[in-house]
Amino acid sequence: MPRNARSEGYSRRNRFAARGSFGVVLRGSRKLRGRLAVIHVATGRGPASRLGVALTRRLVASSVHRNAVKRVAREAFRRHAAKACGLDLVVMLRSRFDPAGIEPLAAELRELLDQLCPGAVVE
Repeated sequence: MPRNARSEGYSRRNRFAARGSFGVVLRGSRKLRGRLAVIHVATGRGPASRLGVALTRRLVASSVHRNAVKRVAREAFRRHAAKACGLDLVVMLRSRFDPAGIEPLAAELRELLDQLCPGAVVE
């Protein structure tokens, strides 16, 4: 196991506890908008940031592709320093998902996270 494996993990404190518990974040006004995705942002209740991914069957019809989008969002968050900014984040897609666009989505999520915590060091 690499030495930094625990710092790059996605532990329970980085997740929302119950289903639908990120509704407060979605009702907030602060958003980072990209071409493919939107990240809703609210101040967190602790030192660690939490991530939620809100996807619908209307935008991502296949469960395989929904899980792939969730995996990409978690991976971008897991490796980014925004994980320690103390924010609550919810990722949503802006339009129908094209399975060929998984790499552009990953790059855009990283860019949006960079905008969110500009002083943070990305490893």
